[in-house]
Amino acid sequence: MSSTMEDPAKASGGEGEKVSLEDALLMAVNLQRDGRIPEAAYIYLQILAAVPDHIDALHLLGVAEHQVGRPELALKHISRALELAPDHADALSNRGNVHRSLRQLVEAEADYRRALVLRPRDPNTLNNLGSLLRARGDLEDAVATFREVITVQPDHSAAWQNLGGTLHNLQRGAESLAAFREAARLAPESPDMYRDMGGALYFEGRYHDAAEMYRRCLALSPGDARAKHMLAACGVGEVPARASDDFVRALFDGYAPTFEASLARLDYRGPALVSEAVEAIAGDVPAQASVLDAGCGTGLCGPLLRPRSGRLVGVDLSAGMVALARERAVYDELVVEELTSHLGAHGRYYDIIASADTFEYFGDLREVLSAAASAMRSHGALVFTVERAEPEEAKPGYRLNPHGRYSHTRTYVEEILGQVGLVDVDIREVQLRKELHQWVAGYLVRARGPVLP
Repeated sequence: MSSTMEDPAKASGGEGEKVSLEDALLMAVNLQRDGRIPEAAYIYLQILAAVPDHIDALHLLGVAEHQVGRPELALKHISRALELAPDHADALSNRGNVHRSLRQLVEAEADYRRALVLRPRDPNTLNNLGSLLRARGDLEDAVATFREVITVQPDHSAAWQNLGGTLHNLQRGAESLAAFREAARLAPESPDMYRDMGGALYFEGRYHDAAEMYRRCLALSPGDARAKHMLAACGVGEVPARASDDFVRALFDGYAPTFEASLARLDYRGPALVSEAVEAIAGDVPAQASVLDAGCGTGLCGPLLRPRSGRLVGVDLSAGMVALARERAVYDELVVEELTSHLGAHGRYYDIIASADTFEYFGDLREVLSAAASAMRSHGALVFTVERAEPEEAKPGYRLNPHGRYSHTRTYVEEILGQVGLVDVDIREVQLRKELHQWVAGYLVRARGPVLP
């Protein structure tokens, strides 16, 4: 077995210098630490070409594959390293991270707990375990785990930030903000932390302070779509006609792991309301209807719509949400695509278009409702929810609120539905969910497509 290899930095043709495997590995580790992942992966592959069972190269190549979004390959390489070294605590923790990204939470927890047996109270592994517990909805256990990390390593900024986020999920505002402040003290150059703190400040009704956090985030990361949108939502700058694709994608990809656990604490009623409305008109559409779950998210509407569907399609802009929806195994097709584009490409395709809490990310509804009308078959039905706005606070018919979603007036919704040719409009006041311990008022909207020749 060779203990040297050609210098990866000079192996571009001809005969390069020889370096030890140890030096090559160190070079790759430094590149990976600097974010130069493809270059690091190349060196790991060169090491494995010389020594196929090199444990560190297998492990770190797996980490690199995970960093560039190839979790299946990551799992393959790290698992091989663990076959060769079953008690490799770092590899176990990192494989747990890959399992968690694949929503294989049982496997992830087993890896984290095994790593902690081998290296008790390791702060990074504990932090990973806390993140898993949070994703699973075990928020109190997650809080206890993050606090244990901080006991072991008081300057662990990621644990402070995760603690702040979990306390925010639990609506423990003062504690959440205290944790975020400590995270900011320890990691003042973290844009994500300022954005998260902005969200916590919003929930305390401190919109001016929230805007300042979004400004700090953008000073460090000017392209942050979430901070840009939320700054506008706090009343700073021009209000966009709809949330950008980048904002929606980033928001829900990040939100996906904790989405359902969060909604469970908000008495979320959207899917049930939409399902009831679909049932009310089910007799007027074909028995085996073609149904679109528009903005399907994690698929909460899917099981409720399935009984009325001959073909059930879900579309969402967030790949993370669609991956969770796929686990329900109730859709005939799931598509990662912007909703208006999908509707526009499916003329006269759907008998029923149902949408729970998706149009709240559109201010101007004209384009998306026009596309919905064009995608409906004769006598087709459209059912959706929006948040309610009062006319005096929403001059164009809609407003962008500090929480980042749009609300709409009844008159505006009626006018747009009429303009795009939908008929038999029925708008009912409903309570959508609780926020800040108060019910969010909204409208459940039902409309029919015109009879087509």
